[in-house]
Amino acid sequence: MYGMLTRIVVKPGKRSELLEYLRWDTEVAKASEPGTWRFDVWEAEPGVVYLYEAYKDRAAFEDHAKGDPYEKWGEVADKTMEQVIDVIPLTESLASNADE
Repeated sequence: MYGMLTRIVVKPGKRSELLEYLRWDTEVAKASEPGTWRFDVWEAEPGVVYLYEAYKDRAAFEDHAKGDPYEKWGEVADKTMEQVIDVIPLTESLASNADE
């Protein structure tokens, strides 16, 4: 499995816009990216969103990176995100309970 965990500090007043984009991204992944196994969004503290992405393998991530949501990431990030930190950068997992 290939994946990452990202911490996003949301710009004041931009939470709804960011969540709308991330929900759209999850729907695109569900509908057209069979190699995207997880695309989860959490809000663990006010104004901070965590994004967990897990892919079957690096090729599945590369397929995801060809999609419209990925292409729009930079534009959305500039408008809605104050800080983006890769808590766990894109990498291969060492162990997983997911079937491969």
